[in-house]
Amino acid sequence: MSSEKPLPVRFVIDERRFGLVSFPRPRGRTRIPLEPLQGALEATLGVRFEIKRERLFGPKVLSFIYMGERVKIRLLETGDAQIDLATVDDDVREIILEHLRQSHDFEAH
Repeated sequence: MSSEKPLPVRFVIDERRFGLVSFPRPRGRTRIPLEPLQGALEATLGVRFEIKRERLFGPKVLSFIYMGERVKIRLLETGDAQIDLATVDDDVREIILEHLRQSHDFEAH
């Protein structure tokens, strides 16, 4: 069993689109692995993920509820993941962003 600490999950706060946080896929990968991202968000924010379909036959969407606000994780065709915090309460958005910045599980770029 390896005692290596997992690498922090990289995130980028989009300066052009208000409240958009991207999680780029690692180099050499076709898409971001969801397990490290999910684990880091659950540990940092103390949330549990839900997987539900949008509409009857729509895509499965990962989401979590934080302080009463639902936050969805979108998987992009590029292989990256995003959360759009523009629609959540201002206080909730700032608290989530501050937790991401301060957590050892995440690395800002």
